[in-house]
Order: sequence, then structure tokens, then C-alpha cells
Amino acid sequence: MIKSLFRKLFISYVGIIILTLAVISLVLSALFSNFYYASKEKELISQGQELAGLLSASLEENKNREAVDFMLGALRSRRPTQIFIIDREGLSVPGNLGLSPPYPGLSLEPAESAKLLQGQLITWQRYNRRLNQTILAAAVPFSLRKQVAGAILLFTPVANIRETIVAVRRLILYSAGVTILLALIPGYFLSRSISSPIRQMSALTLEMARGNFRQQVPVTSRDEVGQLAENFNHLAVNLEQTMSTLLQEKAKSENILANLAEGVVATDQQGRVILLNPGAERVLELKQEVALHQPLQEIRGCQSLGDLFLEAMAAGEQREREFTLASGKIVLLVRVTPLLEEEKGIYGAVGVLQDITDFKKLEQLRRDFIADVSHELRTPLTSIQGFSEALLDGVAGDGPMQEEYFKVIHRESLRLNRLINELLDLARLEAGKINWELNPIEMPDLFTEVLFKLKPQLEEKQIRVEQEIAPDVPVVSGNEERIEQVLINLLENAIRFSLPGGTIKIQAAFYVNEVKINVSDQGPGIPEKDLPYIWGRFYRVEKSRSRTLGGIGLGLAIVKQIVENHGGNVAVSSREGAGSTFSFTLPVAPA
Repeated sequence: MIKSLFRKLFISYVGIIILTLAVISLVLSALFSNFYYASKEKELISQGQELAGLLSASLEENKNREAVDFMLGALRSRRPTQIFIIDREGLSVPGNLGLSPPYPGLSLEPAESAKLLQGQLITWQRYNRRLNQTILAAAVPFSLRKQVAGAILLFTPVANIRETIVAVRRLILYSAGVTILLALIPGYFLSRSISSPIRQMSALTLEMARGNFRQQVPVTSRDEVGQLAENFNHLAVNLEQTMSTLLQEKAKSENILANLAEGVVATDQQGRVILLNPGAERVLELKQEVALHQPLQEIRGCQSLGDLFLEAMAAGEQREREFTLASGKIVLLVRVTPLLEEEKGIYGAVGVLQDITDFKKLEQLRRDFIADVSHELRTPLTSIQGFSEALLDGVAGDGPMQEEYFKVIHRESLRLNRLINELLDLARLEAGKINWELNPIEMPDLFTEVLFKLKPQLEEKQIRVEQEIAPDVPVVSGNEERIEQVLINLLENAIRFSLPGGTIKIQAAFYVNEVKINVSDQGPGIPEKDLPYIWGRFYRVEKSRSRTLGGIGLGLAIVKQIVENHGGNVAVSSREGAGSTFSFTLPVAPA
């Protein structure tokens, strides 16, 4: 509180007033004292000169001493000043003025007596032992026949003068005290008018530090302090707008980093982690709270990643590398770029972690697809070529053997044709180059038609089909030929992988705005690890057994494309040794 601006201003204001009044009081007191002493000296000299003239005139007229003493007595009775007459003899012998009784302290120095004998008047202040006080004295020579006949000595106590001076000084002191008391009121308000806005600005700065920019400093004057308050309010408004903009940008950046599929890791110049977004937390299996401010090289499983960051900062350019995490299930493509400023130089690095696991799998699927297509095309072509050459060379001979060769060539050509048609069909479906005519389809009619077409295959393996159609199943909208193809493909797969004498169940149920069709079998089931990939082209769970059963791995891919082009979805649930259930949905036909 002692160091507050209000106290400093108020104390300084009061101090200046007190100091000023003290100096004025001292100067006035000294001036008045000098003036009063000078006035008393002039008064004594004037009285002495008056008496000297009267005394000289009396002596010239040969008046006796009694007449002079009578005149002096009359003067003493009217004046407080003590008056004595010294003759020439008393002046000639300093220290013995011929006074009766003598007055100690009124003796003259030889130099003073010499001045009086020369006709000069003198004044002095000396302590009087008899009166026990200092006296102010004046000596005025008087003449007789143009010669100094003596001197008139006048003195008055200084105490009387000092009492007057003390009274005047007391009056000055009282006036100064009253002036100070009166000056405290404007001084208080003046100091408050200056310190109050500044104190409010100080409180506002604390609120601004807490993030509150809405408070304003009241502007109570139009002086520099008022202008400062206006500028401060304007600054607070601008800071609020700036901070709001910065917070919005910060929120945008945080949202972008939080929702970014790629992981982002930032480190300082020493390789310590300063940022880890959720994507990086997910792929690195780390928490930002744990990794923050830790060297990346010392974090478990991130040593090679930390080396890449340090390498990029040391080289001053971008570095790129692929990493396979310890689990072996995730492959990352990491691009590390140094953070550079003109003045600071390289002060850190930021790395983008892109999960390319699916890309690697797709790349592998692409290779497998090419290999599978090549194999699927090569197998029938090889058979056709081999049996054709045998026929040309006459190896088959005539009769039944030759007919059997032709049957094989015909069967392989049909297989080759079906493969090419399915590839072209799948390509058109994926490219969206389709223009189907949509018609209402009744579920019972659809099931009846499909089962009639598959009757030979069902009878061959003695498989029983159970139908279950809910009563509230409405008419669906779709291309009847394509929907039949979907159901046939699913049933053929169920027939192909079911044991002889098994059972297949087909169901239709109504859900909100769509109809769901399920095809369930009692086959060997599908391993869980293969379920995400069975809708891909040429993907087969057991390639050797699938080829033996006649599958080429395109049926489910075509089913998925047809259903999705109708606005539906496909799904599968399976357990090894307990069969599989394939399902798809179709939208309800408009009223």
C-alpha cells in the first residue's frame, strides 16, 4: 500500500505544499525580522537625532542641566525607550560613560567612541547583564559650537521585538497549517483522479491475463489519463477480437489434427515430443500425456522413428521411410520435415505418419488378382490347346475318345467365356456404367424362380432348401434379372460348400424401408481372419479346394456391386465348422 501510486501522489503533493509553505514561512519570518529590527534602529536613530537637536539648542541657549533632565524625564515617560546622555568626557574615556548608576553593557568600544567624537552615529546589539537580555542600542552625537559635546544613548530590550516577531511567526505557522489542511482535499481528489483509472487498468490487465477482455475502464476526464483509459479500452476490444480469432484458428488446427487420419508427431531440436495427435496415438499405441517432453528415441518401439527425426534435422531436408511396427500388423510411411526459422534456424521437426497397411494389402491383392486371372485364363486355354493339338495330331482317333475331347474343349471354352463375361460385368458395375430397368419384385416369386433354376444342382447333392418369408415383407424395387443373379450366386456357393444331404435356409424379413434376405448353409464356415476380404475379386478361402469345386472368386464381388448399385448392403457372419450366413438388403418399392 505504501508503494501505491495514490499514496505516492498524495504524499508528494502534501510534501510539496508543506515544503513550499515552510520555505515561504522562513523567508517571510526572516524578512519580517530584518524589517522590524531595521525599523526599530531607524526609530531609535530618529529619536536620537530629534533629542540631539533639542539638546544642542538648549545648550546653545545656556539652559541648565536641570532643564535638560526635566526634558529627558518627560521623554522617558512617553516612550518605552531608555535614554541617556553622555558628555564628551565620557566619550573620551570608553567604558565609563558617567552614568549614575552605571549600566553594564552600555560601555563603548574605543572605535565606537572615536566615531561618535567624529560626529558619526552608531548602532549595536549586546547582551545586558543587568537586564539579563539582549538590547538594541543607538548612539547619536550632539554638538555645541560646532564641536561634539557628547552623545545621546538610546536602547530598548530585544525581547519586546522578539515577542512581536514570534507572534508574527505563529500567525504565519497557523496560516500555513490551515492552508495545508485546505490543500489536502483537492490533493486527495487529484491523486485519486490520477491513480483510480490506473488502478482500474491494472485490475483489467489481470482480468485480461485470465482471458476476460470485456471489462472497460470508465473515462472520467479528457486529459492524458482519460485518453490513456480510452486507448486501453480500445486495446482491450482489439485484443478480444485478436484472441477470438486466434482461438478459432487454434480450434480449427486442433480439430484438423484431431480428425486427421494420418498421425502427426512434432519434436523439438533435441528430439523431445511436443505434439502427438490422436492418429499418432492410435498407430503408435501411445498417449500424449506419457510421451510429451520425452525423447522419441527413448520411447518403447519408437527408436528407429526417433533416429529418422534426428537424421532429418541434421540434414536440414525432408526424409521418408517405411516402418513396420513391432506388432507386424501395421506398416507406416513416415515423412519428416525440419521446422526452420530464419533467425533460430532448425528448431524442431514434424513427421506425418501414414498408415499404408491397407495399401500394402491392396497392392498384394492386385498382384494376386493378376496372378489369379493369369492362372484362370491359362488353365482353360492350356486344356483347349492340349486337346486341340491332340485332335490335330490324330491322337484321339475316332469314336468316343474324339467326342470326349470335343466335350472338354467345349466345357473349357464355356468356362473361359464365363470368366471373361464376369470380369467385364464386374468392371462395368465398378465403373457405374449401368442402366438397369427397375421393376417391383415379389419375394415369393423370386425364391420360386431361383430354386427352379437350381433344382438340378440341389437334386444332385440331395440338398433340402427351407424357405422363410415374413408375412409383412413388401415388394422391393430392382432389376429382376440382376437380383436373381445375386441370389443364384449365393445359393450356388451354399450348394458348392454344403455336404450331400445338407440343408440350406433362405429367409426374407422386413425392416425399416428395406427387405433383408439371408442365405444360410451348414458348410465348413469361413475363418474370421478371411471375412473382411471375401468380397474381393478372386479371393478364395481355400484356393485349391475352391478350384476343385469350380469357383473362380468373382461371384461375391459381383454380388456386392449389384446390391450396392441397388442402394442396399451386403454382410456375412460365419464360424468355422458351423456354416455361414450371407445377407443383403434391398429398398422397398415406392407406393
